Amino acid sequence: MKSIISKPVSIVASLSFFCLGSWGAESSLNKLKLPLPITSFGACKSGNFLYVYGGHTGDAHVYSEKTHSSHFVRTDFEKGTEWETLPFNRSLQGFGMAAYKGKIYIAGGSQATNPEDERSNLSSVAEVSVFDTKKKKWGKATPLPEPRSSHELVVHKGKLYVIGGWNMQGGKGVDWHRHGLVADLSENPVKWNKLPETKWKVRANSAAIVKNSLFVIGGLDDNGTSNAVRKLDLKSLKWSEEAPFPGVNRLKAFGSAASNLGGRLLACGFSYQPRIFNDSNSSWSDTKTKVVGKRFFHRMIPLDGKKVAFIGGANFDGHMDSLEVLDFSRSFAKGQKRRKKGVDAGGSQWKGFRGDGNSHSLAQSPPLEWSDENNLHWRKKLTGYGQSTPVVFGDRIFTTSTKGDESEKLLIHCHLLSSGELAWEKAYVSPVKIKRSQYVSQAAPSPVVDERAVYLFFESGQLLALDHQGEELWKRSLTAEYGPMLGNHGIGASLFQSEDALGLLVDHSGPSYLLRIDKNTGKNVWRNERPERVSWSTPTLVESQGKETVFISSNGNVEAYDFRTGKKIWMRGGVEGNTVASPSFSDELVIVGSSKPGQTAAFDKNSKPDDNASVIWIAEDGTSSFGSPLVTAKYLYLVNRAGVATCHDLKDGRKKWNLRLPASCWASPMTCSGRVYFFTKDGVTVVIKDDGSDEVLAQNKLSIEGRIYGFASVNHSFVIRTGSELICVGSQGARK
Repeated sequence: MKSIISKPVSIVASLSFFCLGSWGAESSLNKLKLPLPITSFGACKSGNFLYVYGGHTGDAHVYSEKTHSSHFVRTDFEKGTEWETLPFNRSLQGFGMAAYKGKIYIAGGSQATNPEDERSNLSSVAEVSVFDTKKKKWGKATPLPEPRSSHELVVHKGKLYVIGGWNMQGGKGVDWHRHGLVADLSENPVKWNKLPETKWKVRANSAAIVKNSLFVIGGLDDNGTSNAVRKLDLKSLKWSEEAPFPGVNRLKAFGSAASNLGGRLLACGFSYQPRIFNDSNSSWSDTKTKVVGKRFFHRMIPLDGKKVAFIGGANFDGHMDSLEVLDFSRSFAKGQKRRKKGVDAGGSQWKGFRGDGNSHSLAQSPPLEWSDENNLHWRKKLTGYGQSTPVVFGDRIFTTSTKGDESEKLLIHCHLLSSGELAWEKAYVSPVKIKRSQYVSQAAPSPVVDERAVYLFFESGQLLALDHQGEELWKRSLTAEYGPMLGNHGIGASLFQSEDALGLLVDHSGPSYLLRIDKNTGKNVWRNERPERVSWSTPTLVESQGKETVFISSNGNVEAYDFRTGKKIWMRGGVEGNTVASPSFSDELVIVGSSKPGQTAAFDKNSKPDDNASVIWIAEDGTSSFGSPLVTAKYLYLVNRAGVATCHDLKDGRKKWNLRLPASCWASPMTCSGRVYFFTKDGVTVVIKDDGSDEVLAQNKLSIEGRIYGFASVNHSFVIRTGSELICVGSQGARK
């Protein structure tokens, strides 16, 4: 390992009122704009009225006396015809707002007192104000024990809960709050008591209470944006970690919104996709209902047991004045049906190579044991031959293969997860002839899938998008644009994705490049030219330093790029044997696997530009050959070329044990439900506990032709792919 060490926002202040009809399937609230675009504001429901108060109106990160809204308005959400202006109290942003028994409580917040031409001096406040909705008058309640802003305020069974936030001191520093607060509104005066102190600190989070549990979602901490989900049991007052919110863009769940809708936790980050939390198995499900405009620092207010108002917020073009009312009754009805049958959408997706990019699965009840005679749901022959990972979205499995001795045809298949039946198959003529072998098929790169389309890349350079019914959305040829792809063993890097873009690394014996591609058009957002460097490693996209960051491990180098701009953040050279395994990550580390002893290493994930990426530790006694490293909460798992698995302490890289598997693994190991799965190339899967021991829970043998190249983990099942076959093990009866 010596080689490693040696737009300005336009403010529309329209106060015009509308006469737009009554509540119905198409709520008139959808046509009612806010008085002006705002973010970091407060909103709540009391009686038949929706209330909106204060907030920020200026450009991003610009604060002064003139950037605070001075509006306090309400509308009858059953009529939604106009905004009624109410008495204003004080200018605030980043505060908590909640309603209880005809009174509205506003707790804390921040305020800038500087003129617009002077440096911002945001300060947190401790004041708690109370608005009587009948008398339309303001009063005061017991202040918070200390100033606090960028927090959440929720009410439950007559108690107010404050969670998250910090104390800004007018540019003189900040103090984070590691404890929440609770006040019983039946007391006069109310008294604020501390909740149990947490090891973590967070602000710009969302929060909601469901079934006597306080959920805290996402936010921002010292490590950047977060999608962590924590739960406080209000009876035992004990905290627990729940399944992370499925935020994949650089914001994750920063500035998200959450609410209790009909006894279920509903949350939405910077996405078109609101999600429901399933407390029974700590997982998230996508709803069938989507927002029109994605936003953050918005409010999400339930109007009844099925309709929700999405209010204001911001996107990357500026603040928003929109108000959307969405009906979730259809989503919830179908969600209930799925749960009764044991299927949850949060675990019914395997969207790309290594699933989430880190080989972690949220699948419910993954199978533990199977064989040719037991727990085998179906097996289907594939047309052609390929080595790509199957990807799954709902009941559809997408795979690629090629046909012909020189891979003359490029094939895309769509099978039904429930039955294995072929839904459709599409063929393209390959513009490049490549002699097929066990190493080269032209169908080694894995596709990615989202709710709209499946995106595919072949070693011939064909890059295309098809909708879930197989209709072509766009197509391009990278070989025609940038020249042929050269190398003795083909191209192995797979596509990776964010919410709105694809990423692709082509490192080969010709002009190499890294691309960001617009999902909608297939056109480049940016292209980085790279020196010739042969590698089969797929980059890993992860949040770091508040940015969507691409980590690359490629033939001697480890690199980090800002995925939005394409700008290189840092690079570390002198790494050997890192040509196949993809990087893996924890909260703090990027783990780079190598087939050469003494070269598998952990780097500081949050290294800043020009830091030369600090090496945290070296796994001296482990190598990672074909499969990528697997990182769990406490451990690192590697598999070498000979099929020996090793377990290492994630804190320092020290080896805890080694275990000889029946064969080597071409597929990466994965984790689900406290287990680690090793899919060997010869059809035997070894399952162990993820507890630092080498206890083998099961050893499952399938008769196969060829080798296991990849798999998908979904609720109750694994979909296993060989060169020419798909095999589903486990129970998919719930899907029939």
